[in-house]
Amino acid sequence: MQISDSLVQMNGQLDNWPQRAVFFHERLRSRTAVQRSLALSTKEARDLLQKKGRKILNGDQEADIGIGVLIIFIAIVLVAAIAASLLLYSASLLQQQAQRSADEATGQVAGGMYVVNLAGDRNLNGSDSTVVYGMMPVTDDTPPSGGMLNNVTVTADGISPLAVSLNWTSATDYASGLAEERVYRTEVIDLTNPDIFNEAVAAGRMTTLTQVKNTDLIGTVTSGFGQYVEYTDYSVRDDTRTSYAYAIIGIDRAGNEVIYSPTISTTSTSAVTLDEDVTPPAGGSMTSATPTSDYTVAVFWVPATDAGSGILKQDFYMSTVPFTAPAASVVDGRTVLTMGPEAELVETFNATVSSYIAAPSSEGTYYYGILATDMSGNQFFCGSTSVAVSGGDDVKPGSVESLIIRQGQMCLALSWESAEDGESGIGEYRIYKGTARTAIDTMDELMVLTPLAVLPADSTSYRDYSGVSGTLYYYIVEAVDAAGNLADPVYPTNIIQMIEIKVKPLPGSRAIQFDSMMIEITDGMVDATIAFNRDVFGPEGATATTFSVEILRDPDGEFSRSHSLSDGALVKIYINAAEIGLTLHSGADVSIKFLPKLGYETIELFTVPAMTAGRYIQMI
Repeated sequence: MQISDSLVQMNGQLDNWPQRAVFFHERLRSRTAVQRSLALSTKEARDLLQKKGRKILNGDQEADIGIGVLIIFIAIVLVAAIAASLLLYSASLLQQQAQRSADEATGQVAGGMYVVNLAGDRNLNGSDSTVVYGMMPVTDDTPPSGGMLNNVTVTADGISPLAVSLNWTSATDYASGLAEERVYRTEVIDLTNPDIFNEAVAAGRMTTLTQVKNTDLIGTVTSGFGQYVEYTDYSVRDDTRTSYAYAIIGIDRAGNEVIYSPTISTTSTSAVTLDEDVTPPAGGSMTSATPTSDYTVAVFWVPATDAGSGILKQDFYMSTVPFTAPAASVVDGRTVLTMGPEAELVETFNATVSSYIAAPSSEGTYYYGILATDMSGNQFFCGSTSVAVSGGDDVKPGSVESLIIRQGQMCLALSWESAEDGESGIGEYRIYKGTARTAIDTMDELMVLTPLAVLPADSTSYRDYSGVSGTLYYYIVEAVDAAGNLADPVYPTNIIQMIEIKVKPLPGSRAIQFDSMMIEITDGMVDATIAFNRDVFGPEGATATTFSVEILRDPDGEFSRSHSLSDGALVKIYINAAEIGLTLHSGADVSIKFLPKLGYETIELFTVPAMTAGRYIQMI
């Protein structure tokens, strides 16, 4: 206000300066006329004027010049003052305009968002992939070392069952580690030759890895490796002149094999002792089957016993029709039973297990039975029990989550989080492997493949040491529930299924209220407007009509309390493109508008890039 008043005053003074100059000039002229009148009155004055007039006139002229210069100087000062005043006034106006612009800009960013990252998920509904791939690192191609078959001895005392006892020292493997030891056996029956000759013939069939046949396998040891490992073979016979040769093969996790050096590898059962175990187990029986839920049945039984070699295993069978009587045959003096075609092997137990929780897949009557096998190979069917169920588990389990793969030492290491099944529960995990994803990514393909591994229900990791260094391998981890239902494979598709957007407020922005914010999205063919799902967070909350969020950072807890995105907060927005009906293939043009109730819209435009092998596609 002071600057403006000064400006008005200076402008007034500048407007009057010509009149003031005329006034001063007239005063000078009047003074000169008076002086001249006085000079005419007396002669002295005239003489004085004659003598001094020129000097006086010269002084008056000089005064006129000085006054004019002074006037010009004053005018210059006034002009400078006016110019300075104008500059100050203009600066003030610019400052006010800048302030107004800043205020307008602040108003524009109020409620504005900054998109930190925008990615496309190729998996349906944002589910974690069950298929991963990795390049096999340098692998273990060195077989285990050492290993010694120390002793092979026949036990035939007329009291204990006939058997051959073996003991050996395990091989060592400092790369991938020893995985298992396999026991092989061959026999020679030749009544015309002595035992020592027949044993030499038998041993000659077990000296190298290439000579050992898969059909000669009689047992496997998967634990307890060390300096002294024992194994008893009750399946030998006491026929005259029967000679046996054994071989132990150690196998590491990479599949490398070594045949153990034999100190003694042969023996004969030429003595006719007739004490081999040819008596089947006895005493076992099924007791009851009772539903424990809509999806499970508890089955109980009394395990069979065996006074000879002892029980080796119990096979648990299930059928939807009554069991037919197992067909019996005699093999090497042992009683062997063959279950009917209706019997489905569900599980194998050790000698002492007496109950099991079964999981029927549908409504109906189910039959359960146990087949007991002793160490010598004799078998006994413990009968069956039945139960009628009104429900059944025909629901597929959830898929494993957070499946990752990484290179380990000479292996590819997989890890995952457990799958969930709200009906019968998870029964096991099956791992399949291939050199192309298309070979393992459908259920039909998996049904005809042999799993790389079958793991217990509590497993969450696996290491694969088998493979060729530098080869790309694909793996799928399949959850199987107790009723035998397999989870659907989850793998990247050729279009974006879920859009994931990390956002935060612009600096200085007011908090953004998600409860009232809308999002408009289009791919040029389908337009949609979706609202915030305040009830369900994460990918599950993104539907055809709603978007959802995942809180990544909420320092003041404001978003958790009021769904208000304030300074320092960071959230991930999920938009279910598949549910909305968008077709986000490579080359598709997409527009997304964030429309807060207060503030200005944020617009993101992008083109979907080419699809790669990975699950996520980075778009912004």
